[in-house]
Amino acid sequence: MLNSLPVYYLSLFKMPKGVAKEIHKLQRKFLWSGGSASRVSALVKWEIIQRPKKVGGLGIGNLLLKNAALLFKWWWRYACEEGSMWRKMVQSLHDEDQVLLSGRSVSTLPGPWKEIKQLALEDAPTTQAFLDNLSIKLGDGTRVRFWLDAWIHETPLKTEFPRLFKKSSQQHESIANMGWFEGQVWRWTLAWRKELTIADQYQLVKLQELLRQYYPSRQKADRIQWCQRSTFSTRELVSKAGQLNQEHAAVDNLASTVWKNIAPPKVEFMVWLALLGKLNTREMPVKKNVISPEVNQCNFCLSHPETIDHLLLSCSFSWVIWCRIAEGLGMRLESHQCFKQFYDWWMSSRIPTC
Repeated sequence: MLNSLPVYYLSLFKMPKGVAKEIHKLQRKFLWSGGSASRVSALVKWEIIQRPKKVGGLGIGNLLLKNAALLFKWWWRYACEEGSMWRKMVQSLHDEDQVLLSGRSVSTLPGPWKEIKQLALEDAPTTQAFLDNLSIKLGDGTRVRFWLDAWIHETPLKTEFPRLFKKSSQQHESIANMGWFEGQVWRWTLAWRKELTIADQYQLVKLQELLRQYYPSRQKADRIQWCQRSTFSTRELVSKAGQLNQEHAAVDNLASTVWKNIAPPKVEFMVWLALLGKLNTREMPVKKNVISPEVNQCNFCLSHPETIDHLLLSCSFSWVIWCRIAEGLGMRLESHQCFKQFYDWWMSSRIPTC
């Protein structure tokens, strides 16, 4: 039985969140301890590390967002690959309608397709980004549901006119079955299970005014659009979902300027940590009550607590190195209160040309 199933259907697999969390643990362990068995505390929030380098992160990426985006691609393919074997199997096993977009209701039959459809019910950045940028381009109306699909505005007519929807006897009908062509003119036909009240009549007038601007076409087929295009991009969905998720992890834009590929990666990584204020100097274990303040002493000058600003800038040993580098480049140093200000000035300064 399994050997006869299409490869497409067998490849539909949703990575459990528990598996993704375990992979995150392995990534964090490798980043902060090199994979050793010793327990190491993270210096930077994982949400920041996942962000792209161009916005101040480390560019690791969000595994859950990527996994959800790949699964939403199957939702997209379901609408585009009408005659494919795997879609016919999904329709048969899960009792799906012959419509453009799969319904939001989740089948009781377990399996990959049930997991995929549950994504649309989650309050997650990927779900929001996918649905916000998904639209229907009306054609002949044979695969678009009048009340249930968002084919006029971003929300279905069911949501915009709830009173009329409750009394409609055509709740699950496609647009093609909601009227007919009289010559070249389309005539809408709306039917009701109950008599409309005065309040309903006001809603009906608004609906009819709206429908005068929209009607099916005999020559075109119904299709879906992603960001007003006929092609779907999982990378773009991950990017849009990441933008929605970034508000929980604000990063100084200065940290995004580190990645220039002009120094070894471990050096750029050290500067990135310093700009975020997360470089693991002796000041950090003091704040965590791991060591006493008396032990916090700079190894170079032995006369000042080892903070980020002191270690990288104001220490006499460090300052001499900066002066020699500036002398070799023909630059004139300016004093700054903290390393971030000094770094910003250094990166924006012009090196004199011979």
